[in-house]
Amino acid sequence: MKIHKLNIQDFNEIDYNLIAIHTTLEDYHLAFLINSQLNISLKRDKEDVISQTEFGEVGFSKFTFEDEKCGLFWSLIQNQKWVETSPSRDDYLIFGEPQKHKVFFLNEIKNVDYFLKIEEVETVDEAVEISNRIQEIDKVIAAFIVDTDRLKAKNHLIF
Repeated sequence: MKIHKLNIQDFNEIDYNLIAIHTTLEDYHLAFLINSQLNISLKRDKEDVISQTEFGEVGFSKFTFEDEKCGLFWSLIQNQKWVETSPSRDDYLIFGEPQKHKVFFLNEIKNVDYFLKIEEVETVDEAVEISNRIQEIDKVIAAFIVDTDRLKAKNHLIF
């Protein structure tokens, strides 16, 4: 009987590109504009991406599209969200209202509103072209490729 060895480095390879998007648009509006600009069909997932934050578990919206023709899988993920926390007894006496806190899907990149994760992109040039086309969308302030080698929280992007 043959023994097959698996090397853990085989599973650590990153086979996706991550584009950071800074905009004031709502998630559904951004997904619609990206669909129009890139001729894809991002659709809202029924389930959010759940992330553990200092205020508990928070669901971040996710839109996906599988391009079977090109073999690409697209995911648009919300990075910033406001959550309300119930005031503690002492806070209630002082403030009397729930407190709002901004939480992030990826804490290390706080100036980004959304991430577009594209799996199985052939070259970095293709990702740059996609980023440039997103940058052309009205009300998109910035779109740039994230160096995923420098991310500490890569595991958040496995979903």
